[in-house]
Amino acid sequence: MQVEQEIFLFGQRDYGVQIQHYLKKIAPNTKVTSLLFPLLSGKPDATQFDFSLHDKTLQVVPKDRQIWVIFSLKYHEAAVQHLKSLGFSHLFVYTPELDNELKREFFAKSFLEEGKDFSIIYDYPPKSVEIYMAKSVYDKEIANYPLTFSPHIIPIQAGAALTRKRIADVVDSTGDNISSRNRHYSEMTVFYWMWKNARADYIGLCHYRRLWINLDAIVEKLRTTDIEAVLPLPSLCEHSIREDEFPRYTPEVWPVMMECLREKEPTYYKLAEKIYAGNILYTCNMCILKRSVLDDLCQWMFPIVMEVERRVGELADPYYNRYAGFCTEWLITLYFLSNIKKWRIAHAERIFID
Repeated sequence: MQVEQEIFLFGQRDYGVQIQHYLKKIAPNTKVTSLLFPLLSGKPDATQFDFSLHDKTLQVVPKDRQIWVIFSLKYHEAAVQHLKSLGFSHLFVYTPELDNELKREFFAKSFLEEGKDFSIIYDYPPKSVEIYMAKSVYDKEIANYPLTFSPHIIPIQAGAALTRKRIADVVDSTGDNISSRNRHYSEMTVFYWMWKNARADYIGLCHYRRLWINLDAIVEKLRTTDIEAVLPLPSLCEHSIREDEFPRYTPEVWPVMMECLREKEPTYYKLAEKIYAGNILYTCNMCILKRSVLDDLCQWMFPIVMEVERRVGELADPYYNRYAGFCTEWLITLYFLSNIKKWRIAHAERIFID
């Protein structure tokens, strides 16, 4: 804060002594004259001040000098009126806000001189949250599509490396990316791009047809709680993941995935035997993850999927050729059900737009 070269402190002693310490460190070149009043009891609010105590001294003080009025709030008006009656007009009422400002500057400088960190809670920026919505040039037309989205949603074009057409300002073909492999990975080329290129505290994915419900409320919770992962409410398979999902989507791929899992992650392979015999499945590759969780998941998941891709190659059917994206659904399910005690996980609702 800006402090004049010469100021007078006019007020109660307990405040004045503190302010003298503050100004000596914050504004060492400022001349401070203190006209202070002793407390008549241990309770400031019970003290009655005789504002005329320093009138003789004030008679020789130039009327244009800045005077800080540093009484408890209940005495401010009376003190100001007394000083005005003596001809002073450059009055500065010392408020709790100013007191806190001086304290911040004083202690920041004091701690720094001792080589210590000193920060105020408001110095910390709010947690940043980026939710990417995967879009593709092959997206279907939807009749009742939302006209507006949460401001936290960032549309991103998936598979941008495979076409010159642009449908979003952000594309998954910049930086470290696997955009050219979108036919295998579907929206997971965006997931990979998020991992490698996004820098927010929380990073999430949704789709042009699969959206988070009440996303603004989710973001607010992430900023004010210690949640580390938000997952959609899971789906229930009729029998089990192994019986329902594997044969339905990639009957020739899932044995390869399990073999790669056994070779690369034997501990998870053992867990997979039990989890895939169950019927809880996290679908759509949707999640919102703290940076550390995203790193841990992707460092584990993508080497497995890329090895599956290396062994399987191309499939004739375009739908089944998205097998890498199906594999990630199963691996995300395996990862979070295996680490349910490792991360603070919360669930949220999603909607599928037809």
